[in-house]
Amino acid sequence: MWRSFFRDGRRYGVVRDGAVFVCTFGCEGDGDQNFCCPAGVCVDGDNIVVADRYNNRIVVARRDGSFVRTFGSEGVAHGQFKIPCGVCVDASGVIIVADTHNNRVQMFTRDGTFVRAFGSNLPCGVCVDGDGNIF
Repeated sequence: MWRSFFRDGRRYGVVRDGAVFVCTFGCEGDGDQNFCCPAGVCVDGDNIVVADRYNNRIVVARRDGSFVRTFGSEGVAHGQFKIPCGVCVDASGVIIVADTHNNRVQMFTRDGTFVRAFGSNLPCGVCVDGDGNIF
């Protein structure tokens, strides 16, 4: 299903299939439930996973918009980001992040624990197919 992330005034929201409203949540800022130019979104079961680009982190919320957790910070170490621009979740629940300005893709468990990383030249988005191939 196609999903999009939108801004409605000061709030952000998720729409599925171009028309079915999912929820609104968060607003501009750097607190736990805020975003600074979010760039990617993935709805995985009951969770919405967002690449919060300029806060250099991943935000996880429930489908009703309630906050679950954030993980990551600005930097170059594993688990840190430099402008993450894309996110997806594979069939086993691994969160895959396009860590754009660190020139890599990073993978995390559902709770945000680093799994592994691999190089990619300025990845701006990421997706995974049913066979687990990452694009």
